[in-house]
Amino acid sequence: MVNFDINGAIVEFDDTMDNYNSIRKQFQSYALNTSNTFEEKCLNNFHTIKQISDQALAFGEELIDGIIKKGVETIVTYKVITIDFNIFKEQYCKKYLDFPRLFNNLIKENMNSNGKGRKNNITKFYEIKPIIKKLAEYIYNDCFNIHYAIIDALLDNNVNKVHCYIDNKSIRQANALFNNYKDGFIGKPDECKVVEQIISLNPYRIDIYEYFIKEDGDFSCEIERLANYLGYDISEYKANLMDIYIKELIETDSVLDIEGCKEKVKKYAKYIGCRDDLIYITRIDAIYTFENA
Repeated sequence: MVNFDINGAIVEFDDTMDNYNSIRKQFQSYALNTSNTFEEKCLNNFHTIKQISDQALAFGEELIDGIIKKGVETIVTYKVITIDFNIFKEQYCKKYLDFPRLFNNLIKENMNSNGKGRKNNITKFYEIKPIIKKLAEYIYNDCFNIHYAIIDALLDNNVNKVHCYIDNKSIRQANALFNNYKDGFIGKPDECKVVEQIISLNPYRIDIYEYFIKEDGDFSCEIERLANYLGYDISEYKANLMDIYIKELIETDSVLDIEGCKEKVKKYAKYIGCRDDLIYITRIDAIYTFENA
């Protein structure tokens, strides 16, 4: 059992959810690394849309097959040994894989839009790069979606140690609860219970945690700890909040009170759970020095 205290709302994930989350995070990482590999190789080696058309599909499918193999490895760790690569790909992965279809549509669209005379002769980097980046997104999605196929295979083989992925009904319920929470329709006595329900129904919505940090703070850094557990890095969002706060602070103070500003920045950093408060306090010093130069 893994526990988080989200400003008074106690969120718990049992062992089955913990196992599911581990698989999800692992394939999220695989997907990111694989899409980066695809993008880097394509940008370095392909200089026309014809080269992309002729070679990138096979390369992308090869990369995806590598992640499918990792999916089989994961299934075997749960003592299911009757599923090999071919069975897993055909029976479980196929419905989650869109790369070939999306690839062909994108190539056709770009060949048509670039005109008859240039369709096989795109040489400008700024024209090639968006196509490759879009294909890399398709690669990411297929590789990440393989974790859904893993769960399907495990449940189909009566493995009860892994929780099912979040279904559409739970997503809709969580969205409705969160909308009512944001709109102020939830009474104070029920807020903690509702926050617990929102996260339990669908913990994989990053903007919820950003909202909680901005509106309710993250004094204990539990929201950040939960986000990290789920596979998200929320430190950049906190850094952005600090940037906005300092900008507003400087704009509203006609006469810069450097010590007062430092104290406010320090308190705000503590409020949102930003551990890098010294960076922002130093920035106040730099602004003060510049204005008084």
